[in-house]
Amino acid sequence: MTVTAEAIRVVDDALKRIAERGLVDAGMMPRPEVTVGPLDRDAEGPRLNWFLYRIAPNAAYRNMEPPATGSHTSRGAPPLALELHYLLTTYPADLTAVGDQEQTAHIALAAAMRAVHENAIVGAGSPFLPPTPPPLAEPLRFALESLDLETLSKIWTSASEPIRLSVGYVVSLVTVEQQRTSEPGPPVRERRLVTAPTRGARLAGATPSRIAAATPTVVTVDGLLPGAAFTLAPEPGDPAGAPDAGWPMTVTASTATTVTMRLPRNDLRAGVRRLDVTMSAEGLPVRGDSLALTVVPTILSASAPVAEGATVTLTTAHCGTDTELFVDGTRVAATVLSPTQVRFVVPAGTAGERTLTLRSQRVAGAAFPTTVTT
Repeated sequence: MTVTAEAIRVVDDALKRIAERGLVDAGMMPRPEVTVGPLDRDAEGPRLNWFLYRIAPNAAYRNMEPPATGSHTSRGAPPLALELHYLLTTYPADLTAVGDQEQTAHIALAAAMRAVHENAIVGAGSPFLPPTPPPLAEPLRFALESLDLETLSKIWTSASEPIRLSVGYVVSLVTVEQQRTSEPGPPVRERRLVTAPTRGARLAGATPSRIAAATPTVVTVDGLLPGAAFTLAPEPGDPAGAPDAGWPMTVTASTATTVTMRLPRNDLRAGVRRLDVTMSAEGLPVRGDSLALTVVPTILSASAPVAEGATVTLTTAHCGTDTELFVDGTRVAATVLSPTQVRFVVPAGTAGERTLTLRSQRVAGAAFPTTVTT
């Protein structure tokens, strides 16, 4: 289903209408209400509820073009392709005179499930879609999803409500078209063909692959041309102002097969990062390559003296809001002032030769030796 921001609401309405049709076909009187909402909503009388608990990318369409337009979208950008995961839950009525409470709910659930099963594929012209339905990239498909008791329990625990009888459904394909439009560029005025003495740069590895601050790394490259550019792809948590091509690495030495480089600044986020190499010949791009580098948080220096009970400010690199500090492997409370400053109070009973270590984005930096005085 292709539509703008109404995509999820249209699916909500379709599921509700299908369930209501099932209750009508079952001849239930009084007829339970069908709602779309959270699990912890108060129920007055029997009710069926559709709860959207998860939205996931559609693996088949996340990198594909819409069938109707192909590669004519802006820069070939695919739509936002989604799968919607729902719980269909029964809310029973009050106890009857003979002590039955769940019977009406069970009948309603079976009727709704039968209706969804009979209308598992909803295409253009379906009465369950809005009167003016949006164009469909492909029909909506409703399928039962097997959910184990542990998964259901976790969902209900998050709602702080006692678990109720529920079944899972997954809905696909739901696509949200991009609103940006493409502007055609000028026609080609001059055709150019350049022959380069390489099939493109190939990054074979980096030594070391875990770097920080001014730590150099030697990258082995095959097919390198003069003027190659090495950049680190921007990541969330980096400082503002990242160049479009990425953070340019600082190259300190190079040979025909190796390039020695270091990070351009100390406030880049720690974690596994992508190193790119790009080359050009006579102004035209030549095929490049990428390599993973691990940027680790590190301690560069500590304010003196480092004594028990003293407040110490560490000069650091690549720290973030999740950065943790360890003294001889034991975590201590610390305050991250900035990517390059961390402050902590030296715990009592730590006098002697100690090592300080930082951890961020699940990677730890090198140990920093220090002497703690009393």
